[in-house]
Amino acid sequence: MSGKIVALVNNKGGVGKTTLSVNLSHALANKKYNILTVDTDSQCNTTNLLVDPDFVQTSLYEILSGEIEDISQAIYPTNYGMYCLANAEETSALEFDLSKNLPENYKLIRNYLREYAQNNYDYTLIDCPPNLGFFVINALFAADFVIVPILCGSSFSLEGLSRAISLVNEIKESGNPDLRFLRLLINNVDKRTAMSKIITDQLVKNFGEQEIFDTKIGTSTVFQQAEYLNKTVLRHAPRSPGAKSYRSLAKEFCNIIENSEE
Repeated sequence: MSGKIVALVNNKGGVGKTTLSVNLSHALANKKYNILTVDTDSQCNTTNLLVDPDFVQTSLYEILSGEIEDISQAIYPTNYGMYCLANAEETSALEFDLSKNLPENYKLIRNYLREYAQNNYDYTLIDCPPNLGFFVINALFAADFVIVPILCGSSFSLEGLSRAISLVNEIKESGNPDLRFLRLLINNVDKRTAMSKIITDQLVKNFGEQEIFDTKIGTSTVFQQAEYLNKTVLRHAPRSPGAKSYRSLAKEFCNIIENSEE
């Protein structure tokens, strides 16, 4: 099969998109898949964790501004066995001008990335900004699948979830028929609290168990520690429950996508 592209989307910040992108990518790379992680968020958290900023000479900014056409020039090896399409803070300044030529420019990232990623990587994960704006729409036009991470214990996450899923359906109908909602990923689960159970039960009721990853990511300070040290949790604490959860998620992720091809 050709490589699959997966966008990680939620219009709420702090739901774990970057944590998901770097740790799932690392876990998949450990399973010997060829992985590309794409940073479309101009905060550049994924880029800064995976690539030494001093090493980045060209990025998504140069691609979208038309300075370079070869996307491979913005892709860098990492210390985690996968590759990263780097971003730069300046990319945010392009949104106004690029938004003048719509809907054509909604497919900019697709036109640059899709064929290259399909031919060179088993899985490409796109980390998106915490909104449903220009760069997220670009990611959805480029993707085959969407994962929506949600923060367990916060009812505010549910609102963002509904909006994200509605946008996925709109993009599927308006220009990317390949796009499919893959699963919700429930983050920050604390089995000791009633709120975690209430939110989880509500998600199952509203969306069904088949739309939610069986793997849940538990709350743990190990993720904050890893972020502080600028590492993935699998590198920082490979025996921790958090690392174990991401290895489990990688296995489940592969099974779901491979089964979808049958």
